[in-house]
Amino acid sequence: MEFEFWDNCWQRESQPFHLAEAHTFLVTYVQQYFSKDEKILVPLSGKSLDLVFLSEQGYYPIGIEFNPKAVNRFIQENQLEFASKSFSAPKDHQLVCYHNDTMEVWLADFFEVTQDHIGSFKQVYDRAAFIALPESMRQPYARHLNSLLAENATILLVTMDYQPDEMSGPPFLVTSNEIKQQFPEGKVEELCRCSLLDSHPRWKELELSRLDEVLYKITF
Repeated sequence: MEFEFWDNCWQRESQPFHLAEAHTFLVTYVQQYFSKDEKILVPLSGKSLDLVFLSEQGYYPIGIEFNPKAVNRFIQENQLEFASKSFSAPKDHQLVCYHNDTMEVWLADFFEVTQDHIGSFKQVYDRAAFIALPESMRQPYARHLNSLLAENATILLVTMDYQPDEMSGPPFLVTSNEIKQQFPEGKVEELCRCSLLDSHPRWKELELSRLDEVLYKITF
């Protein structure tokens, strides 16, 4: 993972990728495509309030985040009480699972978490993982995510669409063609798109001609 880059990001108080409420795509589509009978995997969850929203709606989200600052802030800012358990991982790393009756948050490198740790998933909500990774890491990410999927899984994937010569990322540009290449066994459907140009001062500073957030549904 690009630990140093994202660690520096979490030093700042204001982040364009962190929202002060649940993402509108999730609020709009979760009941339509996700079941409360199945847990929801949220890779690279940061301190996203999407986890809180999901748990309050009766879903059981499982977030995975490798940055301890993000995990600690998520717990403290939402005044959550968790028990914890630790697991060994490659390279002498430890995976820590914070859990209660409504959710789990794993402090871990996503690539080191396996089905032996968390099981398999029919539901995945990826709002900020795929687009946070450079091109060289997106194929390994997709491959590892596939290893965590159960049969007939559904992924709700949020991407960014902009002119590549105007911004280099992160968040990185991800097209529908790349999604189809990275998830060749899945059916890819665009559900919604909206402009982010006026949503945060950071985006305005860049003077982009277009910055769309796009929601895709991938079904297997």
